[in-house]
Amino acid sequence: MLLALVGACIGSFLNVVLYRIPHGMSVNKPRRSFCPTCHSLIPWYLNLPIISWIMLRGKSACCHKPISPRYIIMELACCLMFGGIAFYFDYESFIAQLLIALWASGMLVILVMDWEYMILHPGVALATTGCGLAASVFAPMLVGSTTLQAWEGLLWGCVGILTGYVIFRVVATIGKLALGRHHYRFSEPKRWELHQVGENLDIELVVDGHSLRWTLIFADRRGSLILENAQVDQMPKSACTVQFTPTHVIVGDSSHSLEGFDVLSGTCCAVSAKHAAMGTGDAWIAMAIGAMCGWQGVVFSLVVGSYISILHALILRIRRGEPMPFGPALVLAAYFWILTGPQFLEWCLNLFS
Repeated sequence: MLLALVGACIGSFLNVVLYRIPHGMSVNKPRRSFCPTCHSLIPWYLNLPIISWIMLRGKSACCHKPISPRYIIMELACCLMFGGIAFYFDYESFIAQLLIALWASGMLVILVMDWEYMILHPGVALATTGCGLAASVFAPMLVGSTTLQAWEGLLWGCVGILTGYVIFRVVATIGKLALGRHHYRFSEPKRWELHQVGENLDIELVVDGHSLRWTLIFADRRGSLILENAQVDQMPKSACTVQFTPTHVIVGDSSHSLEGFDVLSGTCCAVSAKHAAMGTGDAWIAMAIGAMCGWQGVVFSLVVGSYISILHALILRIRRGEPMPFGPALVLAAYFWILTGPQFLEWCLNLFS
């Protein structure tokens, strides 16, 4: 019961994290919560987890605008998750239960942030990894057998972190070589257009029916996008090379901020794009998984997460080349490993043997 109450409070804080980080704000400043619509400070008695949302009937007390149901969903989810962990791991100490719950809540933030914005804040991943590593000390059976000592749990947690990072960096490198290059050349100039799409204001370049999204091309700093023998309608100039960065367009020798344009368009004779097949944030997620679940959990999450992503792509009919977050699938697979992964793996081995 106590851990469930702590979970509700943690869920309230995670709502702050999920709102501020994607908007480029500090989690600590301002210290008090504020209305996302009119930015009025919220008094403590109207900021009680779960209770306040119900009492206010989902509307802000200051401007009477609707409050997203995600706030109460996150608080309820953390409340139930913390309480469930206390029940499921009742044989562990309170500190171990708390650390496991904090790791699980950090993974929940990663899931929601990657799903909604396709971003991952390194600070969130590192904090989650730290909680997982501490949990491996107080509950070493999570990263190995039940006979492990505390120092052995810490060692295997570090091995899991290293394994997660190395595996995902190798997969990302191979994926970039195999799937991360696009080159289209046309016999005659084709129209292109750059515009914002989606609720999260992603940027999309469309050339002769080919779509290239910013969240895919510039998932890491090594992404590049170049139009050859191109012209820009908004900048009358002879045909030249047009290069895009995450925030600017470089036409010939001049650079312009993308914020100054609602739409860019023109013609080009070729398009070249390079991008990572897997975002660098997935390696951070794998480190957090390895800290809690060990190297076996990392491998399991990669395999099962891949199947979850394939199913997700089939259901939503996501085409090749379209950006799709892999983080939520990894988190779900890691949750499954914590609950019953080793037993499920043993059942599969017995079934096929």
